[in-house]
Amino acid sequence: MDTKKIWLVLDSRGFGGIESHVEHLAMGLASARNEVTVVFLNNYGNHPVQRRLLYAGLKCDVLDGRLTTLWREIRKQKPDVIHTHGYKAGILVRPICKMMGITCASTFHSGEEKHGKLKMYDWFDRHTAFLADKVFAVSTPILSTIPCPAELSDNFINVRDISLSSGEEIAFVGRLSKEKAPDRFVLLAKHFPYLDFHVYGDGPMRKELEQSAPANVVFHGAQTDMRRVWPSIGLLVLPSRAEGLPMSSLEAMARGIPVAAFNVGALDKLIEHDKNGWLLKQGDVTSMVDVVHGWRNSDPQKRSMWQLNAISTVKEHYSAEAVVPKLLKAYSL
Repeated sequence: MDTKKIWLVLDSRGFGGIESHVEHLAMGLASARNEVTVVFLNNYGNHPVQRRLLYAGLKCDVLDGRLTTLWREIRKQKPDVIHTHGYKAGILVRPICKMMGITCASTFHSGEEKHGKLKMYDWFDRHTAFLADKVFAVSTPILSTIPCPAELSDNFINVRDISLSSGEEIAFVGRLSKEKAPDRFVLLAKHFPYLDFHVYGDGPMRKELEQSAPANVVFHGAQTDMRRVWPSIGLLVLPSRAEGLPMSSLEAMARGIPVAAFNVGALDKLIEHDKNGWLLKQGDVTSMVDVVHGWRNSDPQKRSMWQLNAISTVKEHYSAEAVVPKLLKAYSL
């Protein structure tokens, strides 16, 4: 397959699911011998993804937020493909690609209901998606919200050089916002006053959660390098009200960490109940309590089974080796 000059474009202030996706995508495309550049539309200061990509030998460009600068850089660099992530990148880049004859792909990562200005931007993003040559969604529910031809493209991670976890922490990893339901994680912790529950992430709900949480909930804030944290985690809890296919679930399972989740988004494609994790009825905290009890009291043989099955699932279906060739084929229009 011919080498391509590929841009991955996003507007990002911090680290979350989209940023993790772009990081793994950049490394996966580069490992397939493509010339990859991650382009940040605006400069918000030092970015954790930028540091890691540069350390891995990949190229990053940081623009100044101006449409004229974006236009000038695209015309100057002339990438073969530009792949957008997030509403701002999609809205700005797609029309430029159309005018310059550059192949454009857009991935939609979010399907939860938006409010205020974000709702308007999200609507405009979806209703201009037809300008892209290829449109992807990371889950079937998100796919159903896109009003133009689109296809499913699974999230994935690079599984090379990932070490297994031997930790015991019960953890929530994600944005502290309504759709991610960290309040349910806090409620779960109240059933286990003798265990510590760890929250890795930040967001608009943090202050109220800290006020309502029992003493056994530890808030670590947003972590710039989760790779240092994963070895301490033994069970990942995903209590979300809305999801796509969260990167945190793939990151955990690739390290042998089973995931206990409510059945939302595409998690039913990833998790086989009581084989590589647990998939529970939406909002059923009582069943989640039972899962935590069962995991804590399980024998080494059971834990080994969950670990090996989780690793196998990610390697077979959600690794860069499994997904990147399909993506490169889609780029070759």
